[in-house]
Parts: sequence; C-alpha cells; structure tokens
Amino acid sequence: MRAAPRVVLVNLSPELGKAFRAIGFLTDDILLVPDLDAALETCEDAIIEAAQRARGEAKSLHEWLAEACGNDEYAGYLAKQCVRVEVAPGDIIARQGDPADALHFILDGRIGIMVDTGDHQIRVRSLRSHTTVGEMGLITGQPRNATIRAETRGILYALSLSAYERIKVENPAAALALLGYIIRVMSERLSFANRVVGVLQR
Repeated sequence: MRAAPRVVLVNLSPELGKAFRAIGFLTDDILLVPDLDAALETCEDAIIEAAQRARGEAKSLHEWLAEACGNDEYAGYLAKQCVRVEVAPGDIIARQGDPADALHFILDGRIGIMVDTGDHQIRVRSLRSHTTVGEMGLITGQPRNATIRAETRGILYALSLSAYERIKVENPAAALALLGYIIRVMSERLSFANRVVGVLQR
C-alpha cells in the first residue's frame, strides 16, 4: 500500500512539474496535484483512510446508531425507519434550493457538498462513511443550502421528514437520542468550519 502523502504541491507550472519528476523529487511523501480542490480531497481521503483502518470493519447502520444514540433498542427502531439508497458517481441526492425532505446516513462512499455561487459550483467539502448529510434542513425545515452529489459508489440510508415526524410521536425517547447525535455532528462541523476560517485568515 502506498504511503499517504505528507506534502501536497498544487498549481505548479507544467515545466516545474516535469523538472521535479526528472530529478526524482516526487516520492510517496510528496505528491503533485493540479489544483487546491484536488489537494484538499487527497488530504481528506488520507485522513479518512487512516481512521477507517484504525476502526476496522465498517459498522452496520444498526451498530452505528447504537453507538451514536447509546441505546441498542433505539438503534433498531431508528434503522427500521430508514430506506436504503444506492448511489453511483455523479448521482444528485439533493439540489440546492429544494425542500429539505430527508436526512441521509452515509454508510459507505464519498459525498460532495456543492454550493452554487451563480457563476459556477464550488465543492466546499466531501463527507465519507459514518456521518450524516442533510441534518440541518431536517431540523430547521429550511430549503437545501447546497447540492449533495455522490462522488463515488456508495450506500446511504434516508430518514424522510415524514418518518422523523412520526418518530417524534411514536418514540419520543428515540427521537431525542437521535437529536442529541445530530447536535454533536453539527457542533463538530461548526468547529471544523471555525478552524478553516482561522487558517484562511492567517
């Protein structure tokens, strides 16, 4: 297995890239990529791959929810409310501006978050397995603020808005446990965004 790159070079001229290759400067620890977006994706993939190796085998949705909610019974109930969705690269899961009608649990694969600026789309982040996407819209009821697109083949589990509303009535304790997990996810993402802003302001 190739070692994860420790230095990623971007936006080099073709001449400089060719010169680096000629002298053997580019190694497993030094990688050349065409632009910043590709560099960020490379780094994200390396971090996630390391975390997945440490975690071992991928957890099923039930196991994931049991750990997230701290209760096996809630996990079983919540898993039954979700619908399995297989996606292929390029599949649009939700579009910016659409009603937020579902939360997706990403069991496997990589999902890109794209924001339309009017002139073009910008990929602001990629999400990998064992996290969620669409949780903000499910809680607030606001339209989607980004397009969600599959970047690889993957398996998602969708919890529709109608299912979430039903859970709150039928099993308030499970709904509360799920809400606690969603709040933790949103808090982690806010912390990540704050760190990124801090780096960009330096």
